[in-house]
Amino acid sequence: MFKHAYLSDPIERTDDMKVEAFSKYTEINQREFSTKPELVKEIKTQFFEFAESANVDEAMITKLWNFVGTKLKENPGLANFTLDYDGAKSNFFFPWLINIFRSPATALEMSYGSGTDLHGNWVKSVPENDPIDYFVKNDPTFVYNRERQLYLANLASCLRDVAFDSDKKKKIVDFGAGMLAWMRWHGFVPQPQQIEVYAYDKDPSIRPDTLFTGESLEALGIKYKHGDLMAQVKNHECAGADLVILGGVASYIPPDIFAEKVVKAVYALLNHSGIFFYDLQVKCPYLERSMSIFDWPTMHLADNVETAIKNVEKVRRRLWREGLKFAAEYAVDTYNENPSAVMIMLQKV
Repeated sequence: MFKHAYLSDPIERTDDMKVEAFSKYTEINQREFSTKPELVKEIKTQFFEFAESANVDEAMITKLWNFVGTKLKENPGLANFTLDYDGAKSNFFFPWLINIFRSPATALEMSYGSGTDLHGNWVKSVPENDPIDYFVKNDPTFVYNRERQLYLANLASCLRDVAFDSDKKKKIVDFGAGMLAWMRWHGFVPQPQQIEVYAYDKDPSIRPDTLFTGESLEALGIKYKHGDLMAQVKNHECAGADLVILGGVASYIPPDIFAEKVVKAVYALLNHSGIFFYDLQVKCPYLERSMSIFDWPTMHLADNVETAIKNVEKVRRRLWREGLKFAAEYAVDTYNENPSAVMIMLQKV
């Protein structure tokens, strides 16, 4: 797909991380049921020494350790990962771990180097001398998230270009909006005269009014609500969409339910020629590691990209016979040694 020249990936990789760097931690968790006490003690010592040197409040240090320390004791893979990547000597790693459990959308911002530091302050850019900087730039799950959001920014830009030649606004509905990274990080400039955006996410910690500085959501043509996907696909406000987005969500939904409850509902929302964008993750060492050591929810993973596409085509052909006609286009995660996902564009015909 042609990419608009003004769009960019704000963070470049500095290294190609190898499969062995991920399978190691999954294997540790398969082999060991709990973390050796000496490892936990070593991490605690490193963390307290670093946090005290950074003048972190004692109460905050204790609060962070009480949460993360419990996870480390139960998760030997996570403990080894923390030691290998100097996570206890990072100003951001422990708060990021907590955000994984409390605010997935906030945690995902770390793929752009933004996160909460040990003092509880939000920082837009992790310093290069922080140990987590390498992780941010090169971890395949972060790299893929940036690729996906850039792809979405490009789709939205194409839609906006079409709107310039029309007297009717184009409508984008984002059902897993998170913190609207595709709008904020890749150079996409909202044009409320051409595009209106309806955004939804069930993460209650997201504060939509803080996502953009200097302008209100209304001025940017954005309506943001907290809401569950299954309820919002029935929301009449979403009807007449030209682009429906569901990034990073589909693999958490059983395939049969996704086809019946989501794809069919989205078809009804789309205008003719409208596009439904979603992605499916596939089995790979990166995701296996993340589900093992970061306690991600269970995902329904296809064995490989070919199987994922085959399964989508099976559903697409069945829906076609039922009168719900989609054309399909696929784009595979291209930056990683082993593909971790396939991006899917279903176009209503």
